[in-house]
Amino acid sequence: MRIAIMGSGAVGAYVGSRLQAAGEEVLFVARGTHLEAMQRDGLRIESPAHPLHLPLVNATENPSDIGPVDLIIFAVKLWDTEAAARSLSPMIGAQTRVLTLQNGIDSISMITPRVVGAQVRGGVIYVSAVVDRPGVIRSPGGLHMIVADAANGDPVMAEFFSACSRAAELDAKGTDDIDIVIWEKFIALTALSGSTSLLRASMGQILGHAETRILQRQLVDESIAVARAASKAVRESLGDEIMTKLEGMPYAFRSSMSEDLERGKPLELRWLSGRVHQLGLEYGVPTPGHSAVYRALVLYELGKAM
Repeated sequence: MRIAIMGSGAVGAYVGSRLQAAGEEVLFVARGTHLEAMQRDGLRIESPAHPLHLPLVNATENPSDIGPVDLIIFAVKLWDTEAAARSLSPMIGAQTRVLTLQNGIDSISMITPRVVGAQVRGGVIYVSAVVDRPGVIRSPGGLHMIVADAANGDPVMAEFFSACSRAAELDAKGTDDIDIVIWEKFIALTALSGSTSLLRASMGQILGHAETRILQRQLVDESIAVARAASKAVRESLGDEIMTKLEGMPYAFRSSMSEDLERGKPLELRWLSGRVHQLGLEYGVPTPGHSAVYRALVLYELGKAM
């Protein structure tokens, strides 16, 4: 299978490297010092159970160097979506699928109008990974699961699931109800990213204090309320399930948005807590927690105080 990784940051490089190690032909689109390190030294995954070093990877800044592929894994940050989607055309052939593993609930609608000739599939990924330094992805282990649109037996997606089954620390499964899967991750992620970013704290610290634990649950419940107002079939037990999963995370776990905030990088704020805030206003649902997260961090959404 010929697979292009559009956005070879933490998520894209993690998935791509695991697939290449499993024998797939993987081509990485990256830029800057990260690209330079990949071209010079390859890609390295620092992980307790399954560390990996690929001394040779095919990495470029220009999609036209790659040509048509079977699957494009779209993993750029949300603020870069429209520009990145417009650049995909050299990699799109007659049977190309674009699988977005981005955060939020807007990715498919943002990409689809800009990729004429390709079918866009929605997906979510649960993995803890950050770019520790150029060419090096650090992952503490734990979850490494992709859930993606099976599209009623789409053969390209079926081949992708099969490829993941051969990879170490990369699981994948298909679903024919990807919309609710995306919303469930959105609910959990907005609560997780909002708390760890606003409080500049790890999940263990947040859940270890009575007051911040209340805030964590409040953010979960607000996102659920917005989803129900949007007519999403959110099950009654979801809030408790999310809190249980958060409790099972490593004490030091933080969201990628909180990492970006600390490093002075742009934030996905408007598509996460900002989106809950916006939907709350649209549906008349109070979201005081997420509104506070959005308003407290909005000056930093471009990577520095405005």
